[in-house]
Amino acid sequence: MNRRIWIVVASLCFFSSLAQAAGETFPKEHWETFATPEEAGFSSDGLRAAREYAARIDTVAAMLVVKGRVVTQWGRNEERFNVHSIRKSIISALYGIAVEQGSVSLDSTLAQLQIDDNEPSLTEAEKLATVRHLLTARSGVYHPALYETPGMAAMRPLRASHAPGTFWYYNNWDFNALGTIYERATGTGIFEAFQLKIAGPLQMEDWRRQDGDYFRGRASIHAAYPLRMSARDLARFGLLYLHKGKWGVSVRRSRLDCSD
Repeated sequence: MNRRIWIVVASLCFFSSLAQAAGETFPKEHWETFATPEEAGFSSDGLRAAREYAARIDTVAAMLVVKGRVVTQWGRNEERFNVHSIRKSIISALYGIAVEQGSVSLDSTLAQLQIDDNEPSLTEAEKLATVRHLLTARSGVYHPALYETPGMAAMRPLRASHAPGTFWYYNNWDFNALGTIYERATGTGIFEAFQLKIAGPLQMEDWRRQDGDYFRGRASIHAAYPLRMSARDLARFGLLYLHKGKWGVSVRRSRLDCSD
């Protein structure tokens, strides 16, 4: 089987303290690159070994970024791949913006938002789940979902087996429903919002609106929204997260600040 695995490292927490002294940068139209890995504190020999290992596990693209500059990269970093569940991090980022702007409340329940699904529809208990529960995969809603694998469907807990907020279960229903809620609350499609609020401001090099599409089917009324993105664009997204949602602004961090 031809596995498509890539590594995107937006930065290393170990080097975050160095950034305070040496200064950080953010990519403009294109990424800047260190002259040598050693300039960023890395070993060329060590990175060569990492590259050889990556080749053995069929990695298709890899980037290592420190302080906003590329240390090394290889593979097809400009090629757009289906990023699968990375879409869940993207919708989370869009929710952060929407909550700050007052478009969505994390404490709104599915009942208040008039969110249901096809038969077997949601119970009154399931409708007590909040937006916060969905974002943390703790909704307690175990309805069939679109874009889930057979393995995910087989592992799905029984309906009504856990109350909202009491049990973590990684699933697609929560995040598909979040897509529906977001679009209703903001009046903007997910891919349009991503372009306007994230891809555009970050000057992503490869993302295009047509790289996102909705996946619909009979299992649920809530569509999935897979995206195709490049490793170098995802590295910008990772850098945004590292800087706590601030672009172009350095955030003071310490070596012990990696847990957040």
